[in-house]
Amino acid sequence: MRTRWRIFFGVITLVILIYFLRKIDFLKVWDLIIRANHLYFFLAFVAYGMSFLVFNIRSMYLLKKVVKPNFWFSLETTFAGFFINSITPGAQLGGDPLRAYFLGQKYKKRKTKIFGALLADRFFHVIASIFFIIAALLFILTYVPVSFELRTIFQTVLFFVLFFSLVIAYLSFRKSNFDIELFLARCRWLLPGDKPKNGHKTKLERILIRHFTHFARTFRTVIRDKKMIFVGITLSLIYWLLNFAASYLLFFSFGFDISFLIVIVVFSIGNLVGDFSPSPGGIGLIEGASIITYSILGIPLLIAIAVSLLTRIIFYIYSLLIGGLSLVHLEHTVG
Repeated sequence: MRTRWRIFFGVITLVILIYFLRKIDFLKVWDLIIRANHLYFFLAFVAYGMSFLVFNIRSMYLLKKVVKPNFWFSLETTFAGFFINSITPGAQLGGDPLRAYFLGQKYKKRKTKIFGALLADRFFHVIASIFFIIAALLFILTYVPVSFELRTIFQTVLFFVLFFSLVIAYLSFRKSNFDIELFLARCRWLLPGDKPKNGHKTKLERILIRHFTHFARTFRTVIRDKKMIFVGITLSLIYWLLNFAASYLLFFSFGFDISFLIVIVVFSIGNLVGDFSPSPGGIGLIEGASIITYSILGIPLLIAIAVSLLTRIIFYIYSLLIGGLSLVHLEHTVG
């Protein structure tokens, strides 16, 4: 999505959020938070922590044909990757090249091969995410009495989610034999340096072809392995369920009984908004979208605000605090 559309999307979300929050007394929200049941807050924190462990185990399993890293080192690169994802806008892909770099440096393996496996890992992660997003939108369209305008918005979002899911699947499987040499030949005029004659390749072209070949071969190997597909998607589903459980437990900390399905719906829509956000890591917009959706689904606004903010605060403790410390340590010991 182009930057101007990201900004437009972000402004619209913020305007809607301001409309919802214009009469809220945030002192009441703070009072609600400090009176929360600490046990459930701790369990929510643990659930989020376990999701990072599952994320790391999935990555290690899908990396095993390229590199077999130490569990704790791999976990450290995972946190560092989440740190980068949290300070960059959009779909949170910036951490994977960083992880590939540190794993390649540590174990003296080709970084392009490692990146290919990590991108396949991300592919399964996205598939599970899309599954929950589609389920969330279908739930709203089927069971929630909403206005015609809101229903139209959700139908449009669902259409685009399905469309992009099909595009991703098509590009991943039908175009997996992408001809990099033909592509570079057609784009040769864009490449710097002198243009070779008689069909010879430039040094830059040879480097690009070699690295892309390593990357593409590894990516195809992982996403075509039936066992890896099963494990990758299963662990991705567990990762997201632990994320949902964290928010679910926070509702219990306020003594509020809620359907786990509603938590799945709201969390999924919040992440969808974050993927198109112009702000780093979707900060502000994920929280805003969650608050708005909880309110639409009948959750008291004060509780919706408290749960949405605490959910993201727990995430930021892991991704920014622990992730930032992990990145600093990796730079000093490996980089």
